[in-house]
Amino acid sequence: MEIIRFELLKISDIILISALIGVFIIQIFYIIRYFKLVRHSDGEPNEKPTQVTIIVSVRNEEEHIHAIVEKFNMQQFENYQVLVINYCSEDNTGGILSYLAENNPRLKVTSLSQETRFSEKQAINIGMKGASSPWIILLTSATGELKPEWLTNMCNLLTPETDILVAYTNVERAKGFRNLICRLERFQQFLISGAWTLAGSPFVFNENNVLFKKSMYFDTLGFRHKLNRNFANLELIFNENIKNGKVVITTNPDLAIREKIDDDRGDHIRLLKKGVQIRQSLSLPKKIGLFLDDFTRIIFPALAATVIILHPEYWITFSVFPFILLILLAIMIKMLINRLNERKIFLSSLVYILIKPLINWWFFWSMYIIHRRSRWN
Repeated sequence: MEIIRFELLKISDIILISALIGVFIIQIFYIIRYFKLVRHSDGEPNEKPTQVTIIVSVRNEEEHIHAIVEKFNMQQFENYQVLVINYCSEDNTGGILSYLAENNPRLKVTSLSQETRFSEKQAINIGMKGASSPWIILLTSATGELKPEWLTNMCNLLTPETDILVAYTNVERAKGFRNLICRLERFQQFLISGAWTLAGSPFVFNENNVLFKKSMYFDTLGFRHKLNRNFANLELIFNENIKNGKVVITTNPDLAIREKIDDDRGDHIRLLKKGVQIRQSLSLPKKIGLFLDDFTRIIFPALAATVIILHPEYWITFSVFPFILLILLAIMIKMLINRLNERKIFLSSLVYILIKPLINWWFFWSMYIIHRRSRWN
């Protein structure tokens, strides 16, 4: 490794090398932040469970509704209610739910009969109003198997200062490229939001498998002024209200949720659009921080390549910078994948995280252009 002789360099070269070193330091800072999530451990159980309502929306689930309801009834936690929202079903889902509710004191059923533009948010609003518990957790009918102690362990992580508890959610592993990229996006979203939350700037990308105080919803008048945001729902409420020190993050794989999804090409697109929308709704310091992470991750390899091309005599020296970043990023991803009990996404996650800033910016400008056109039509 050759020592750089700055006295022989031009001012432009010094500026370029200084920029490379500066960007390298910024990326090291963000990777250290991500390691906070990897090294995070849950607190001791407080053994003070509270009453919880599980809200689940179902639609046209006539063939599966028995299994869906039974899955949520297997919890060891005693003081909970299952509130099922029949979401504009066109089959006999509503009739079966009414029959099941007659024989199940924990099951409560309500419905949204007419589908409108904002029906998804209306369904959540109905559920929030119908919930009798001070704590809420939202799940979907696609939720996979739940361990009997899942809800008990979630509640045991609550403290008197907690407003919201965030656990990991992803989709079940299946064959196909679309399933893979959905898993990568969910993993990357949890990595970012979890690391930022532990660093004192909390926000979330996913509303499911999040245990939260019902008052968070009603204190800000629910979805008022947020109805026109088509992709994000409760995430908007959470990010507007959560405060540092009031959020608990858990990486316990026993509390993670896996959802079964169809092989739909639109699933990944919706995830990306929701992610962009959520980022746009965050406070200015968080926006700037996320932008700086994306920008430096993109510009770093370009700066390194430019410096090496201009000064090939120092190629070994300057190659060390991207090598260090790549190794640290790979170690962090591998550790978190093992922690969350994910399978066979290590290399693909590494590549996805490196190129994700370009995907974010593409969707940001696409949505911006669509919004501008719609204003003039």
